[in-house]
Amino acid sequence: MNKKRQREKINYKDVITSLEINTGETIFFTSNLTFLAYDAAISKEEFDENFILDTLIEKIGPKGTLILPVYNWDFCLGVPFDYKNTQSKTGHLGNQALKREDFKRTKNPIYSYAVWGKDKEYLCSLDPIISLGKNTVFEYMHLNNVKNVVLDVDISDHYTICHYVEQIHGVPYRYNKYFKADYIDEFGNISRKTYSMSVRYLELDVTSDTQIMYEELLRQNIAYERHIGHHIISYINMGDSVPIMEKDILENNAVGQAQYKGQFDKKLTSQERLYKIVKDLFPITRSLSGNGNRQTLNYLKENYLGELKIHEYSIADNPSTFDWNTPYEWNIDEAYIEDENGNKIIDFKNNNLHILGYSESVDVTIPFSELDNYLYSLEDDIDAIPYTTSYYKTRWGFCLPHRLREELRKNPDKLYHAVIKSTHNKNGSITYGELIINGYEDEEVLISTYICHPSMANDNLSGVAMAAEIAKYIYALLERKYTYRIIFIPETIGALIYLKENINHLQKYVKAGFVLSCIGDEGDYSCVHSPYNNTLTDKVVTHVLKHITDDPKEYSFLERGSDERQFCAPNVDLPVCTLSRTKFGKFNQYHTSNDNLDFVTAEGLKGGFEYVKKCIDILENNNIYKIKTVGEPQLGKYGLYPTISQKGSADYTRNLTNIIAYLNGKNTILDIAEILNVPFNEVMNIIYKLNNKKIIELYNK
Repeated sequence: MNKKRQREKINYKDVITSLEINTGETIFFTSNLTFLAYDAAISKEEFDENFILDTLIEKIGPKGTLILPVYNWDFCLGVPFDYKNTQSKTGHLGNQALKREDFKRTKNPIYSYAVWGKDKEYLCSLDPIISLGKNTVFEYMHLNNVKNVVLDVDISDHYTICHYVEQIHGVPYRYNKYFKADYIDEFGNISRKTYSMSVRYLELDVTSDTQIMYEELLRQNIAYERHIGHHIISYINMGDSVPIMEKDILENNAVGQAQYKGQFDKKLTSQERLYKIVKDLFPITRSLSGNGNRQTLNYLKENYLGELKIHEYSIADNPSTFDWNTPYEWNIDEAYIEDENGNKIIDFKNNNLHILGYSESVDVTIPFSELDNYLYSLEDDIDAIPYTTSYYKTRWGFCLPHRLREELRKNPDKLYHAVIKSTHNKNGSITYGELIINGYEDEEVLISTYICHPSMANDNLSGVAMAAEIAKYIYALLERKYTYRIIFIPETIGALIYLKENINHLQKYVKAGFVLSCIGDEGDYSCVHSPYNNTLTDKVVTHVLKHITDDPKEYSFLERGSDERQFCAPNVDLPVCTLSRTKFGKFNQYHTSNDNLDFVTAEGLKGGFEYVKKCIDILENNNIYKIKTVGEPQLGKYGLYPTISQKGSADYTRNLTNIIAYLNGKNTILDIAEILNVPFNEVMNIIYKLNNKKIIELYNK
């Protein structure tokens, strides 16, 4: 439809009256009235939008339905939607229809329509949260093969139903984003409501060429064109077009032509992507602050989490954070020890664990007997480099394998040149990342991980990778119940900073929370519980551990050590547990150079991902249902009772009847799973079968 238009004098009313529309048809009419208005102006004729509407109505008759788009995306920006007064941003004709009493507006504040005709009341009764999915006008147009009449509109700019197809099939370059704003209904009542829109991942370069798709529709006679002077009218059977778009999207030809930039590879499995993140971030020098932390967060933003917000917490403006002094920003460019011949025996560039974290600058030549006072090693692991820091007291130092240190001690008088080029900037900042993924409820799940450790894979690049990958899983949930707040912070001081800036909000909205730490090895599955082990988070984690491993490790809060210390502290009291494979401090490689890319594996990360995912699944689906019958339902008439006895059928029947016995409108799915000692997902699957048969009903209050 990108054809050069030859201007000629034409009567605009003739264009409308010649439209190929039949009695009883349902028409989705999309138009650009600019050229019609031009025709009227040239002819010195009054341009009447009501003539267009009346002519369309006359053509379809009382058994037809006319649908006009009156889309407005301001709701996505938090602007209140006013059912009666919010104007369309998709053309004048829709706004004219909204002024008329014979048209009625549909309810969705993003993709609303002005409707006339037979199915007006039905379409205006639809009010799904998911704007582009099932039970929407888009689905209606698909299932009823609505005729889309397109007047003077470029198809590449308007064929929105392609996004409906992307939504129902799921594509890796889009996700459902929830928006919340005030909603003023047709009666003037104001409420805060939530709706979703399918949007693209910001970190991906995605091209969509609907023109190619349109040409295929023309080729297969699903669409055709008519030309009246300089006007171009397209007619598209929308239902028939859906299979073409489905094929196109699934084969990645046009609409779904997603070209990914940077490190993202859509062909990688989840576990491969997890390991890639760990591997890519492993060489970067990180600490409580500094450029390494920014580099880490920018990597995540550019390649995986395009909506990640990177915050800078000013040290000059915040010299203290609650009871803690805020450390200066630390950066390091170079650090080494060389002998008298210029041979480097320790070089920070070879392994960033060689430096004592937060070391001050130094350039000295001293005998080893003196240098030894500034060295750190492990006598019980003589080949490992220890991870050692001095954040809150000024020092300098190097870390090295104890075997090398013992070798150097043999010649205590030998001179060595020690150089550290670092900076401590009191005007700098502490950097952290924050990702908010909205759900349709205001209650939140907090997921926290820390970015302050240098080249150690399990502690805690595994947590960083896990938070990024679990964010992708959350994005992919079509109907997200909770809002997810995922933060990437330096340990301890970062948690305190985040609490200082958000504590009131967190205390009001956080329903459950997890710290992800040391979650990429192939050892135990473990957790550190909240102080009293009595929150929803504790209950969820205990249930998952019980069914994911035969040897779960559950530690009390008395064995805390990560940021659960801050989130669960008095006067904070958030419902947070720490999730790990092998808990911090419980593996020999902990805080040494042996915590490397061999210790963390793709398989270990896969297990950690399943652990976190199962926790999320429980939170999202832990509803309350109530049986609708008095007494037990007769399962046979619903097709739920096995008619053949075979292995496993007795267990299924027992679980089914036991689950029904506890569907009293008081027990959550998790409550029932715990009572029966059955995995949550097995109980949930049976409950969904019962719900589909309308034997039970959702009873959440």
